[in-house]
Amino acid sequence: MHITAEKIKEAAEALESTELKSFMFQEPTAGPLTRRRRSSRSTGRSRRSTRGTRRSTRGTRRSTRRSTRRSTRGTRRSTRGTRRSTRRSTRGTRRSTRRSTRGTRRSTRRSTRRSTRRSRRSTRRSRRSRRSTRRSRRSTRRSRRSTRRSRRSTRRSRRSTRRS
Repeated sequence: MHITAEKIKEAAEALESTELKSFMFQEPTAGPLTRRRRSSRSTGRSRRSTRGTRRSTRGTRRSTRRSTRRSTRGTRRSTRGTRRSTRRSTRGTRRSTRRSTRGTRRSTRRSTRRSTRRSRRSTRRSRRSRRSTRRSRRSTRRSRRSTRRSRRSTRRSRRSTRRS
């Protein structure tokens, strides 16, 4: 169902309430128009009804203020309690973490010391073995060279004997 201005006007005429009419025929930017009084009876009724609504709105406002105050107080108290509990718990966790980290640091220091000692020993051994392997390689190279030289010399001598 599409609401149009005409339908709203018809509804306003049917209700015959001066307040709704004044609201309807306003321009959106303009202020409220002057009320058109048709009869004194209707205006008297509307005034009485507005007084009653004002009183009821005041009462509701007061009750809402009270309830909001109570709720805010309750939330404040609860937040304070939670803050305290969280502080206590965080302190406990900090202490426990400090203790655990100290223990882990000590254990890691010990393990690193042991491992460094082992690695030093192994590096010494490996250096020795490297030296020995280098020496052996050098000796094998020298021996190969000498065998090549001897082969060359024998070939030369053979050639020379053939020529002669």
